[in-house]
Amino acid sequence: PGAVQSEDTQVGCVFGGSCVLPCRFQPNSDTILHWVKKDGEDVHVHSYYDDQDQLGYQDPLYKGRTSLFHDQISGGNASLGLARVNLQDQGKYLCYASTSQNNQETFVILTARAPVTRVDIVLVNNTVTCKSGGIYPIPQLTWSVSPRPATVLQNTTEVHEDDQGLYDISGSLRTVYNDTESTYSCSVQNEHGARKATMRLHPPMENLSRSEVLLPCNASGLDYITWTFNHNQTILRRQAGQEVVVETEWQQHVRDLSESGSLLLYVTSSAQSEGTYRCTLRYADEEDVTHIELKILEDPNEEGSSSTVGIILGVDPVIILIIAINSLYIINR
Repeated sequence: PGAVQSEDTQVGCVFGGSCVLPCRFQPNSDTILHWVKKDGEDVHVHSYYDDQDQLGYQDPLYKGRTSLFHDQISGGNASLGLARVNLQDQGKYLCYASTSQNNQETFVILTARAPVTRVDIVLVNNTVTCKSGGIYPIPQLTWSVSPRPATVLQNTTEVHEDDQGLYDISGSLRTVYNDTESTYSCSVQNEHGARKATMRLHPPMENLSRSEVLLPCNASGLDYITWTFNHNQTILRRQAGQEVVVETEWQQHVRDLSESGSLLLYVTSSAQSEGTYRCTLRYADEEDVTHIELKILEDPNEEGSSSTVGIILGVDPVIILIIAINSLYIINR
């Protein structure tokens, strides 16, 4: 009997995920199933007959990634499960189902996509950089700056393709020197969606060493909050409905995290505590960053006392003993 052919079915699969290529047939006895990719020459994807999988001719590209719904074959379901989808999987597939009564052909066209999952935005040396990666098809990057338009500022965009065929994109925007008022937003999008990252520049802050400082952050309905120091050092994290997780080396410094996300921090010397603090709020399709430069002012009283010790250390031990006895006498009086 001649093969019955149906309309092509379009299936979109997420890169790295699992996908089902649908195929139905009229069940009967002696079922034979073949899945073949029509890619110039036929590529054997999966076969089933004699009531079991037959993978002797399976192409190595599909090894360990294909499966049928065995308990549903007798009901006419020949759909193929495909795991760890990659860009090479894209193309036209034939599902050939043969029984003692008829033959049936179904064509499925598979397209893969890797949506934008995250956008990172940082400010270093008066340049705002926005990055995203692992995207397919090719993405676009756009800026918006308030209060001034992004077109006024110098910007560059680079796109690179990795060894899996996915795209990384990076955009840089040269800021106005000493800009402490602007808000920078970067959006990365392709036909399957977009994500956005916004950076708010907080005016630089100053604080005395060995004292507490409140670093502001304004969160509302947040899913996830992270505080970092100098871009790569995590201070703490808090996920919605969960406890705050403070990194070990910061536990002696963190005093409190408010509901709005503001951080009460005990700072020590400029060498240890001075630098860039970032509050990152992660929402469903957006990241919101507050960027704060903190300068530490050393306490002049502490400097005076330490320099006094330095002077005393260079004096004869007998004189130090006399000074110490005189000090005790004054205190006792």
